Amino acid sequence: MAMNTYHATLYTPLFYSSSEGVILASDRTLGSTALSYAFAYYLGYLKKRYFLYGKEAENHQYCELAKIKLFVSDGKPIDVNFKEETFKSTEYLSERRLTVTISKETDPAWMGSRSPIPINKVRRYVGLAPGSTFEVTAWSEETLPDDLLLTLGIRRSGELRLKKTKPASKVHLNIYMLSQVYGLDEETILELYKSSGKLVRGSDYRKHHIIDVDVKLVNDRILPLILGG
Repeated sequence: MAMNTYHATLYTPLFYSSSEGVILASDRTLGSTALSYAFAYYLGYLKKRYFLYGKEAENHQYCELAKIKLFVSDGKPIDVNFKEETFKSTEYLSERRLTVTISKETDPAWMGSRSPIPINKVRRYVGLAPGSTFEVTAWSEETLPDDLLLTLGIRRSGELRLKKTKPASKVHLNIYMLSQVYGLDEETILELYKSSGKLVRGSDYRKHHIIDVDVKLVNDRILPLILGG
């Protein structure tokens, strides 16, 4: 089983929802859920599905990630800055038509209408700023490329450049992925927590992280349960 550690640099603003309300905020740690999908799409392990229906559209099932020979850590924040944007929507029930702030001097005729633009929703997004850096470790059956460009976040607009670096000694792990996707029991997860002694809880149940888990423990105890060796 090949272990690949990357130094990841964000090249465009990355917005994803760790907490919601009038302000949608992203936290410092990149979730293993998003990174796993980004890796899987880039490497061709999974095909992108542009439409989800029924219950799956409301409560996405991540079980397909357990079927591929790939395990990805959380994105460990190294140097992270934040960026705020205000978006205005012309529809109440959808954000399909997002616009940034419009100057009062703008001629409506240029926009195809002489009527005032009806702004029905204003939401502030606090995302991760370009230049933010992370450390990500991925395990796979084959050696992964030295250089990757992944897209993730809302509308997959965040561009993350990964360059291979020296193997990590400690990694951040996502409790949701370990328990709900890979099926690890509470005793095993507790063992990881005890070895680390550090836990960061997010506002969403998919954003709880065990911090700085020893890679040797992951290789010896976790990989055989997830990837079979």
